[in-house]
Amino acid sequence: MFKNFIVNAKLFFDRTIKPEEKILKKSESKLEKFSRNLKGEWSNLGQATEFPALWSHIRVFYHELPTDLLDEKSFYIESVYDYMIDKPYKTAVVSLKESKEKIVMSNYRIIQPEDFWFGSRNPGLLIGLTKDRLFATNSACDIIFTYDEDENKFYGQLKKKKKMFGIEKGTRCKDLSRL
Repeated sequence: MFKNFIVNAKLFFDRTIKPEEKILKKSESKLEKFSRNLKGEWSNLGQATEFPALWSHIRVFYHELPTDLLDEKSFYIESVYDYMIDKPYKTAVVSLKESKEKIVMSNYRIIQPEDFWFGSRNPGLLIGLTKDRLFATNSACDIIFTYDEDENKFYGQLKKKKKMFGIEKGTRCKDLSRL
């Protein structure tokens, strides 16, 4: 049974962009496209396999939250080590706001995050997640994303630092500062 899970997981993580997802739909904003590409389950298996001494294999789950939580598009995020998926090591909430051709991702920590563990995979567990259970992190930790239409990729940069990375459907946050 576990072997079948690994095979199915590999197929999921190696997914590619469907032709209809390659272009920004006329009626779709950049924020909608970014959100559509962000939600779901992600893995750094390629990075962990290529550099096992530097990177553990992790999975990161992005579950879209109701807009009324922060009065803007937001996601519950849960990070787990692949060998310990029953114990998340990090949870957070991020909000997304489109501003002047950019998307700003702001980070929030959760008070007593263990109350919401597994909420990315079982959304019913997020019912008690309210604004008063969140506190914003320093705005220097915000990530500013821009969209490159020619490459069909979003590129992100920390607000106060020079580190850059890219995101596209089917691949995950490649660090461009080392290239």
